[in-house]
Amino acid sequence: MKKDATFKWDDKDFVSFYTDSANFIVLERQRSIRILLEIVAFHFPGLSGLQILDLGCGEGIITKYIYDKSPSNNFYLLDASEEMLNKAKANLSSSSNMSFCHRTFEDYFTSQSEDWKYDLVFSANAIHHLDFAQKTALYTKIYKELKPGGLFLNIDAVHPSSAHSEEIQFQMWRNWMNETLEQNGKESDLGRYDNIPSLYKNNLEDRPSGLWDQLQALSRCGFRDVDCFYKYSIFAVFGGTK
Repeated sequence: MKKDATFKWDDKDFVSFYTDSANFIVLERQRSIRILLEIVAFHFPGLSGLQILDLGCGEGIITKYIYDKSPSNNFYLLDASEEMLNKAKANLSSSSNMSFCHRTFEDYFTSQSEDWKYDLVFSANAIHHLDFAQKTALYTKIYKELKPGGLFLNIDAVHPSSAHSEEIQFQMWRNWMNETLEQNGKESDLGRYDNIPSLYKNNLEDRPSGLWDQLQALSRCGFRDVDCFYKYSIFAVFGGTK
């Protein structure tokens, strides 16, 4: 498997830090997931017998939400991190209709397409690791593999439109993290994550693209109903149908 030398997602300490703190550092993480699930439920009222691909699955949290509500689907989970895949397997170990794949996004979008394979494809906080050309290649691949009427949704960080907008949105992010810590009785941790936006900005692995640019890319790939369904600071929920 190809991966960058600075790839941190197979570092146990980093993965543990992320999974332990994600609900405090990923702005409105749970709300974004609920919105994604709401859109899925609207698009697939029966929510059964579906072929579902979770790209960059992490711990498999979203797949687990869907499985717990409707286990009669087939789930395919892909992640470049073996550490994350192991956590996903542990969270979903009792399920026989789960397939786990240790691959990078690049491995996925450069592989031979299987047309009309999936009903639903989603990703959460992962695709921003690709540059814009790679994102476009990934969106093209997803479109090819979706069945007609299929749905793609992405929860991800997007690039602000200007330096001033970035300053505003990063401060919104810090404010939200501290409010969330306070609401959860963690007053002693206030300010603990204030450097996260700067670390994110300066991390060479983080290559966010603008929201509008990505919506246009999805439209050019052929997606219909392309829209942003939610956005708070730099975090957005967007996608489209085939």
